[in-house]
Amino acid sequence: MVASASASIVVGLIFATQGWAQTEIPSEDESPIETVTISAQKRGVAEDAQVVPIALTAVNGVELDERHVRNLQNLTVAAPNVTLADAGTIPGFAIFTIRGLGTNTTIPSMEPAVGVFVDGIYLGMSTGMVLDIFDIEDIEILRGPQGLLFGRNTTGGAVLINTRRPGDEFAVRARFNYETGPQATGALSIEGPIGDRLRAKITGYYSNDEGWFTNQFDGSSFGASRTGVVRPTIVWQPTVAFDTALIYERGWRRGDGAVAQNPAYHRNFEIAIDNQNYDRQDWEALTVESNWRRPRGVFTNLFGYRRLDEGASVDLDASPVPALHALNRLEQHQVSDELRFSGRLFDRLDITAGLYYFTQSYSYLERRLIGGGAIDSTLGGNVDNTSYAAFAQADYHLDPAFTLLAGGRFTHEEKTVKIATFVPSTAGSYCDFATGACTYNFPGPGFPGAPGSEAWDFFVPKLGAQWQPHQDMLVYAHWSQGVRSGGYNVRNTSLVVPPGPYGPELQDAFEVGVKSDWLNRRLRVNAAAFYNTIKDIQRDINQPDPTSGVVQVTRNSADATIKGLELELTAAPTDGLVLFANAGFIDGRYDRIFFDLDGGGIGASDLALNIPRLSKWSYAVGATYARALPADFLLWLRVDYGYRSPAAATDSNVTYLAPIEDLSANATLTLPGGRWSVSLYGRNLLDKVTDGVNSPVPVVFGGGSFRTLNEGRVIGLETSFTY
Repeated sequence: MVASASASIVVGLIFATQGWAQTEIPSEDESPIETVTISAQKRGVAEDAQVVPIALTAVNGVELDERHVRNLQNLTVAAPNVTLADAGTIPGFAIFTIRGLGTNTTIPSMEPAVGVFVDGIYLGMSTGMVLDIFDIEDIEILRGPQGLLFGRNTTGGAVLINTRRPGDEFAVRARFNYETGPQATGALSIEGPIGDRLRAKITGYYSNDEGWFTNQFDGSSFGASRTGVVRPTIVWQPTVAFDTALIYERGWRRGDGAVAQNPAYHRNFEIAIDNQNYDRQDWEALTVESNWRRPRGVFTNLFGYRRLDEGASVDLDASPVPALHALNRLEQHQVSDELRFSGRLFDRLDITAGLYYFTQSYSYLERRLIGGGAIDSTLGGNVDNTSYAAFAQADYHLDPAFTLLAGGRFTHEEKTVKIATFVPSTAGSYCDFATGACTYNFPGPGFPGAPGSEAWDFFVPKLGAQWQPHQDMLVYAHWSQGVRSGGYNVRNTSLVVPPGPYGPELQDAFEVGVKSDWLNRRLRVNAAAFYNTIKDIQRDINQPDPTSGVVQVTRNSADATIKGLELELTAAPTDGLVLFANAGFIDGRYDRIFFDLDGGGIGASDLALNIPRLSKWSYAVGATYARALPADFLLWLRVDYGYRSPAAATDSNVTYLAPIEDLSANATLTLPGGRWSVSLYGRNLLDKVTDGVNSPVPVVFGGGSFRTLNEGRVIGLETSFTY
């Protein structure tokens, strides 16, 4: 299938995918390429993605089912210049990169460059972002800075996850999956009206993964986990003009911790660790969205609450000897509220404006056991973070074809912390994981329980224009800025470099793009080019250390330039066949260095380093094919192949991440009546090793590196039912 898809696209271009999924084969009068609607501009109504001047990829719920997407990581090859990686050190911890901008650490205080939003609510912690997803309306991957409408920490882009709301009719949806590992998964949703004004739904999910790996240390299976989630949703609509949706989610995960390998001793999918590791996560979230529709526009209030409790154990030397182990504990809660208006004034001016408030508090503890307990000390910190923002965007239509855009967002942010720096001694800092109480004993220079407080004000502007000569083409260009929040390092292991504060990371971004449909919407071609300059890049400088294991220092370290291209295409040569592909190219370099990145002092060697997690090339090809069979059976086939080139794993470039090369396929047979479907599918069919992180291990602890692995080839069978 991959060869067939590639041959069909040999027109001299490498293209990028546009989400496509259908529940039935289109008729001759319908376009085989569907209209994808999105919420990325916060207009209060869904918009056609082809008329939105943003480089994006939208994947709707049907396509998520076709791809058998279990978590966001499975969408890494769905969009150009995007890598949605799971760090693996703490299962579910996101290390997302878009257009070369992202995080390269599991330090909770390191703010992301790619913001993740669930039903419009920003997730303040990267922990728990890559856990299982289900019952999703769509996922929108926005490339490039989104600071105007979505705020700080979206310099690389934003990932919007929208859960499915209850419909107006009674419905039951159920599915059961069984995959190699083995892993069994079940999901059930029941929805429908309750009287004339209420609609309700409850969705449940359970997964039992017995572990894909074998730990050669003791022969046990490894990577096991159990996950459970329940999500009730209620929509109240007393009038046509007003509605309120309440979404509550409660979930838990219990399982093994990081699947760690030291490639100095093992290869492929082999692991041998003496610390069984563990991971425990509990979370709950509440979202309340209210919309009041008036003749001129929509008033929206969006309230969110989220609580997270996580504990983990990690074998940091990734070997069968007790050299370097760590135990983590994170407790976090956040509250946010956004009030905004979106509408049209004077028949030419579209306005989106609002006020935003966000606050979160978290406590992080990390206990390190070194040399079988010869050193037993704890680091960590308590952080209180509050931000306020006001934003507005105006689109002025000079005529039906040409529009000017201008907007800005002002943000005030405060952080107050207390940091416990690691001291390599049994008499150093020690924190009780049960109570969170800490004692500090620092023999010499250091930062015993160092308190700190800092505030920042920043303004993010955006200017642009778009030209739509006809309904099937949009040309746009814009300039914008982005900000990644400053802060303090809660995993401070240096007695020389203070834990903070480090300042915000600032970005200037230029983008031009075109979106177009051709041949009666049988061919879709989208393209974008971008040029970004980043000042005061925040880097997590990661150096091996013979006493603490690893020294991790977070500082503003460099200025850089990142530029690139993105191309995308969807083609429907026949009503049953759709071909798609994507390609991205990024060129990134340091322009100025002002903090040592490689341990050899600041110099020419630093300027020559590759930016971590920047994959120069990315591409994917694929196809879907639908065919009606006798007796009202319907057959759906899908195949996807994607690639990400190797990238530096550390700032010093001592270790590299292996390329991502993924081949997945699916065959679904829908039975007569359309209620029952059976699918046979596979992920990572080439059985390729994919890294989460790859950090050097000091020679005193065995050398090599600590490398986390994702599972290899998976074959699954799914049965689904819809009523």
